[in-house]
Amino acid sequence: MAFWGDSVLPAVHMVERGEIDYLCCDHLAELTMSILSKQKSRNPEYGYTRDVLDLLRLSLRQCVAKGVKVITDAGGANPRACAERVAELCKDLGLTGVRIAVVTGDDISGDIDRLIEQGVSFSNMETGESFASVRDRLTHANVYTGADGIVQALDQGADIVICGRVTDIALYLGPLRHEFGWAADDWERLGMATVAAHAIECGGQATGGLYDGGWWKTPGLENLGYPIADVSEDGTAVITKTPGSGGRVDIGTLSEQLVYEILDPANYLTADVTADFSGVQLTEVGPDQVRITGGTGRARPDTLKVNMGYRAGFIGEVQFTYTWPDAYAKARRGIEFLENRLARAGFKADDVQIEYLGRNSMWGDRVPEPDPADDDLLELVVRYAARCPDETEARKVFTESVPLYNNGPAGVGGIGTRPPLKELFALWPCLIPREHVTETVEILEV
Repeated sequence: MAFWGDSVLPAVHMVERGEIDYLCCDHLAELTMSILSKQKSRNPEYGYTRDVLDLLRLSLRQCVAKGVKVITDAGGANPRACAERVAELCKDLGLTGVRIAVVTGDDISGDIDRLIEQGVSFSNMETGESFASVRDRLTHANVYTGADGIVQALDQGADIVICGRVTDIALYLGPLRHEFGWAADDWERLGMATVAAHAIECGGQATGGLYDGGWWKTPGLENLGYPIADVSEDGTAVITKTPGSGGRVDIGTLSEQLVYEILDPANYLTADVTADFSGVQLTEVGPDQVRITGGTGRARPDTLKVNMGYRAGFIGEVQFTYTWPDAYAKARRGIEFLENRLARAGFKADDVQIEYLGRNSMWGDRVPEPDPADDDLLELVVRYAARCPDETEARKVFTESVPLYNNGPAGVGGIGTRPPLKELFALWPCLIPREHVTETVEILEV
């Protein structure tokens, strides 16, 4: 699994049909932590990704029977609650002797003031802006921790390891360090293993999902199998997928995944190692089997990244459709109509986005304007969205658009009923010296 909401069935099939020792499941993204923190604030029993229970309900008996250990960051903003629910599930399934580890220490939200007194600035790592500008709107603060807590949990005999905001890579390096006995500063092996981990961390992206170089000839996308890494003691690996599943594993699919989100391939910064992808080589060694070699690593950074979120207002939006003839000209006039009414209502917004779906919602201003009388333009969907400081302003967007039905250009539809207002959360990327972060491991035994 690669994100909250990803299909659990390919992971279940991996346990059933694959020869694996560890099932590593990534449920988190930056936005996910904001959602989970909001859920926890409303109910202290929530704050974890509940699809992990769907996965384990279908696979845990097989995992226990085969000795497959589960490593997951599904704990999100509330790993202890997640572990308790998993323990209850074990009892429901009639399983005993299961050791569930809870890895914590990533959540520093309660220590912010103390850390600032100790000299941690939390300034925005991209803009340099002072943390004071968002301090009173903070919703969560979680450190991207490394594999140390996972290694400790496995060394204590854990069958299931539930973490908060560890890095995606740590979910894989933890089991490898435990199995091979690698030291935490074995940079070359950790760097090579990071390449293998990065190849599979996004699930189906390694097996043909989102494959730009051949999506049209990738079989069985609706039955896509998740990737499996057979890792050697030196960190090199053969990547394959679940037997009998759809998709493909070849140099093309893995090449696209390996360059995903790494910025400088010679300096891929993680919590555990600075990995160097620049010498990586891919070799097809069989059907749906690719060997990865040539990666290395250097010492890990002295700082860890922090995932912070803060309240950033509300979004007001409306979407409507104009039909032929003159669909584009009508749509432009409809937007002008809305903007004039909003101005008359004293509308305040921090940012406005106007999209002509089917024309420029993805390409923006790089798309030339169409001929307003283009006979091929049968219809055009318009989306107007504004980031507003409060709910009152956001509500005006829909209210002032409704008169388009009778007062605007002819041929409009699709405005629909009043949409629910959405609160916005923004990310505040920053760093913390790693000596300020301490992970702890607690074992629950069923």
